[in-house]
Amino acid sequence: MLLVLYGCAETSTQRMINANDHNGLATYYTQQAQGMREKAKQWESWAEYYDKHSDPHGKTEPQQHAAHCLAIAQSYVKAADKADALEQEHRGLRPEGLIQ
Repeated sequence: MLLVLYGCAETSTQRMINANDHNGLATYYTQQAQGMREKAKQWESWAEYYDKHSDPHGKTEPQQHAAHCLAIAQSYVKAADKADALEQEHRGLRPEGLIQ
């Protein structure tokens, strides 16, 4: 089922590319950036949890868990920034006279 949904999303994006639907692509990248920032916040909150709860969690020390979570959060923020840049690029490529 997951492969079917992924295939549909990819096909939808590919259709927008093929149709030069820059407004649709800009909206898509805006949504992607928002989702990635939400994931970054979630990973940051897990890092805070490990910072506050210093008791060991398995073989890895809490500080290592926190650093790992922060690294993942930073990756999501970088990806969101790239999606924002793509959104701005596609907004600039919209045909003249298009309002939105």
